[in-house]
Amino acid sequence: MNNRDTGKFIAEMRKEKGLTQKDLAEKLNITDKAVSKWETGKSAPDISNLVPLSEILDVSVVEILQGKKIEKESYQSVSDEVVISTIKKDAQARKRSVIATASIIFSLAFIAVIIFFSYHFLISAPADNDDKIIKKASQYTSDFFEQNEEIKITKSVKKSKYYFYLLQGKKGAVMVMFESDKIFNNRIHPTGGSSVKNQNEIALYCTGESYETINVFFGFDMTEKQYSYFYRGVKSTKEIKEKYILDVIIDLDDSFTNAEIIYS
Repeated sequence: MNNRDTGKFIAEMRKEKGLTQKDLAEKLNITDKAVSKWETGKSAPDISNLVPLSEILDVSVVEILQGKKIEKESYQSVSDEVVISTIKKDAQARKRSVIATASIIFSLAFIAVIIFFSYHFLISAPADNDDKIIKKASQYTSDFFEQNEEIKITKSVKKSKYYFYLLQGKKGAVMVMFESDKIFNNRIHPTGGSSVKNQNEIALYCTGESYETINVFFGFDMTEKQYSYFYRGVKSTKEIKEKYILDVIIDLDDSFTNAEIIYS
């Protein structure tokens, strides 16, 4: 990490966000003098500040360490370069010291933590930002949506740790299931989904783990006012509101029982 490059990058990203040094300092619960020292290259952010700083500036931790923006396609190779560079510098600085081995292990562990946090940041999106959720969902379902296609969220449902979104484009609609990220509590990442291409058609997405069963009904441009299904031997009828269907059933058991749509 080059303190001068990192400081210049932090200053540029801060200004893009319309933040003063004082604004950024308050968000991080530090002094504006500390931010000033970062940006002039006199010091570097402490490890405890890297993740919250990356969230505020909407960049990855690796980009902060590199002092520049990194394209998604080259992220892994750049991450490897950061690891290799850090190991070499660390080894050269401590190769004559009796604590060289311990220092290298610590450096590797530190880098592994950075990459781990950065990975979770990159695969997730803020739970309260529809634009970034649409972007992440369209990346996850790139075989369905065309590049630069206008996509909108027509309906959303939150249940337990899961978030469900019905997105509509030119060729139909996609239901994408997101899950709360295990590292960043305010971020979510896509874990599954399915599509439906015909209007007035009801699709059913079924998934689950060893302790839960998830059934999701979805559809778009519906002309019917209601639909029915069987679940665990019981017939249920649901009202269709605003021409869209996004209904979720989550059972916390290991029966893996899938619902069945009743077609008229």
